[in-house]
Amino acid sequence: MQTTKKPDKLVIKDGWLMCPSCGKQRVLRIYPETRAKCLQVYCKRCGHEHIVNIDECLCQSACAT
Repeated sequence: MQTTKKPDKLVIKDGWLMCPSCGKQRVLRIYPETRAKCLQVYCKRCGHEHIVNIDECLCQSACAT
């Protein structure tokens, strides 16, 4: 039986989207008018990929590598 992971809140510091897993790496530049749905982002530091919805400020893990 699969469990659905609860979406995490996105952290934005100084206009940059921080990695939802490690929280230390900047993964994407965010502007006030930025909108994205199901955008895949990758963190070079921890190696995780995430699917983000910037309109809703939500994040879901895509795959943990």
